Amino acid sequence: MAMSRRAELVTQLLDALRRTNALSVAMSQGAAERIGVNTTDLHCLNLLSDGPLTASELARRAGITTASVTGVIDRLEAVGYVRRERDRVDRRKVVVTLQTREAAQVIGPVFAPFVRAWRGALDGYTDEHLELIADFLDRTEEVFQSEVGRMRAE
Repeated sequence: MAMSRRAELVTQLLDALRRTNALSVAMSQGAAERIGVNTTDLHCLNLLSDGPLTASELARRAGITTASVTGVIDRLEAVGYVRRERDRVDRRKVVVTLQTREAAQVIGPVFAPFVRAWRGALDGYTDEHLELIADFLDRTEEVFQSEVGRMRAE
């Protein structure tokens, strides 16, 4: 029995997401090598670009143990990309803060060509298309977050 047009499109999108995810992993590995960190360290830098996190929160979001995250923070602090600081509200807590200027000097040039290429790829879309794509990516992020949570809970 032939697939409906909608079923074909959904299959095409899911295949494209799978391939894109594989390429994203490969890009992260290549970028980490150029920056001189491992992929877990780069993943943690990316998570910290949204704002300071406690070590345990960083470990949880990165999907690694708290023992592993200590090594990540030690390595990133040694090269000047992050700093441990006392929480302003709860002085007992330590938060990890991205040193934006230091990290940007090394990481920025690695990702700048990629960002330029993305901007070029998006040039042909109308504002309405971009809103639709942004909505799709928001939904994709929600699915990833819920599925990662489900996997970790099992």
